Amino acid sequence: MESIIRIENLNYYPLFSNLTLKVRKGSFLSIIGRNGCGKSMLFKILLGLIPTDSTIQIENMSLKENKQAILKHIGVVFENPNSNFIEETPRENMKVYMKNLGYAESKIKKRIDEVCTQFEISSLLDCTISNLSGGEKQLVTLALALLHEPSILLLDDAFSMIDGITKEKIFKILRKYNREQKLTIIQITHDMDDILYGKEIAIIDEQKIILHQKKEKALQEEIFKKAGLELPFMASLSSKLKFYDLIDAPILDMDKMVNTLWK
Repeated sequence: MESIIRIENLNYYPLFSNLTLKVRKGSFLSIIGRNGCGKSMLFKILLGLIPTDSTIQIENMSLKENKQAILKHIGVVFENPNSNFIEETPRENMKVYMKNLGYAESKIKKRIDEVCTQFEISSLLDCTISNLSGGEKQLVTLALALLHEPSILLLDDAFSMIDGITKEKIFKILRKYNREQKLTIIQITHDMDDILYGKEIAIIDEQKIILHQKKEKALQEEIFKKAGLELPFMASLSSKLKFYDLIDAPILDMDKMVNTLWK
């Protein structure tokens, strides 16, 4: 499958040295690494916020030459949602955002209703932004990022203020977007358990991508330990149970694990 994002020999001192990354269209990729390795900086570079001389292509366009055209294909959610709001309520912010992209009024209302219903935040649409909790603001920002139906969604610790049950629901919806609409999702997270929701894992260490594989192959304790990371809980538990022959193959879902052990 074609690469929707291609980075070749990215150099940005002191974080990156000849970093190369190819992301296939329809991927759900988790990028991880120890604090200070440059994960968030990589997103800023992909958004053209930090210029470089390296070769970066997104949707078969050069970032250097087609920044504005490329940004129309990208939705992004940063950890701090406050920078996304310029109007008083979520609805007003969403309407302004879509009007600026040239959408008709009828399309704007329909799209806002669709996305907010999916994420169960319709009741927040006319609330004052300052009265929303951090988690509610992150949910609104996610909805905002998906309004224009981007082909790429970048998540930078986007759900750090959201409780586990709500997060589970969000990832279920995002996986459906990924599966049915081929939305390419790239997430950066400090919560190792979040990487289990994706399909692939890439690790940044020593200024490069040292590993980029499917999730099941990437979850190896020695690789994570070398990069200064801990395995997600379910991956660690699964590894220990497999070592003692209590399961035949890694199981990353808690319900499946319980059902297997109780057979």
